Amino acid sequence: MSTTLVLVLVVYFSAVVAIGILGYRKTHTEDDFLTASRSIGPWVGGAVLAATQISAGTFVGTVGRHYATGVSWAWIWPGLWCGWVLSAVLVAPKLRAFGACTIPDFLAARFDSRTARALSAVLIVFGYSILLIAQYQACGEIFQAIFGLPPIYAMLVLVASTLIYTALGGVRSSSYIDFLQTLIMIGGLIVAVPVLIHHTGGFAITGRYLHSLDTRLTGWWYGWKEILAFSLSFGLTMAAAPYEMVRYYSMRDKRTVRYAIGVCLFFQAIIGSCVLIIGVFMRMLYPNLASPDQASSILALNLLSPIAGSLFIVAMMSAIMSTCNSILLVMGSGLSHDIYGMLINPGAAERQRLLITRASIVSLGLVPVWFALQKYSDVQSIVVLETKFIASTFFIPVVFGLNSRRGTASAAIASMAGGGIACILWSLTGNGVFPGLDATEIGIAASAVLYLSISRFARPATRRNPEAFLP
Repeated sequence: MSTTLVLVLVVYFSAVVAIGILGYRKTHTEDDFLTASRSIGPWVGGAVLAATQISAGTFVGTVGRHYATGVSWAWIWPGLWCGWVLSAVLVAPKLRAFGACTIPDFLAARFDSRTARALSAVLIVFGYSILLIAQYQACGEIFQAIFGLPPIYAMLVLVASTLIYTALGGVRSSSYIDFLQTLIMIGGLIVAVPVLIHHTGGFAITGRYLHSLDTRLTGWWYGWKEILAFSLSFGLTMAAAPYEMVRYYSMRDKRTVRYAIGVCLFFQAIIGSCVLIIGVFMRMLYPNLASPDQASSILALNLLSPIAGSLFIVAMMSAIMSTCNSILLVMGSGLSHDIYGMLINPGAAERQRLLITRASIVSLGLVPVWFALQKYSDVQSIVVLETKFIASTFFIPVVFGLNSRRGTASAAIASMAGGGIACILWSLTGNGVFPGLDATEIGIAASAVLYLSISRFARPATRRNPEAFLP
């Protein structure tokens, strides 16, 4: 398998670098870098949205969670898809009509506040650094399980390859690479599922075995309150996730954005179904893995043919790289465009802005490596923590800001800060005292109360682009 895998990886990385170079040649301004000159169509755009969300948390973490807890984890997908529908109705078209480059751009203009811009940029960098740690840790798990290599080598390969095409071509090259990566992910999963069904003897045999192993694997491992909390955290995060929302700015128009979300849901339905099958079928074949996060790697190494196994490994790498790419773009733009370009040095030349953006992406991509090596938790738990924090900080000010005339700068600032603080404090202390309430519910509630109560006693902020909002 090693020779085949090397050849497949060489072809894959060559294609990625080639697309990155082509994107670099067409990137001349900061707007080119951050929005691809608003040129992305619905199929590429839908693949970008899907690839951004389908990450290590899916190929490694979600497979591992199904391996450990069975079928009930699949109920997070309807919650996630409800978030996409909510975005298609209340967020995405209006955000695209607004015509900014970043989410802090929107918040600064909507609430007429430099502080809202700075705070949102800092929260984006902090929140998505957590998600980046999960991607690096998953990559280390894969390479350690397959090759026996220390995780640091895998992480450095991931960082180097992702930084090259992200820093070169920005959103333009990353969008077409994400389209390629989505096709690879779906191809890898579709190849793997029939092999697993053949090895296990089918759904009925697998179901009976899992039921005998632990009845919760085929029933309810989690209670409905836990499932609701997980679904809320994923769904509300997708409705207002900065690393997804900035992709709307690169699409042609509002109509394209709506179609792209539909394409994204189509891709995710295929991927979610395959991931569920892989997780539970691997539990039957290998019931005692040292770590649930190793299930995907063991599948590629032990059950698939050299070509199919290599394709599946590349699919896992694609999932990780596509998410890392989007994370780095939103973090880099927050540091360079929103903090440096708009607050510190607004008069910077285009060439200087581009240089700072690329330097920010490189520096922010290197910092989480050390934290990933510490392996504080499993991949899916880190992803869930990040989704709770992002939902608590951005859902209320973005959705309310786009769909309501009321809202002040102080309300938006308090909503972001208060929601994030409440989420973190509850995650650290509240779950043991009130186990029925999740950090997502507490964070969203705190954010909403602060936004609505403060807005009630102040004049609405000036809206510089009123056509983007409901009358």
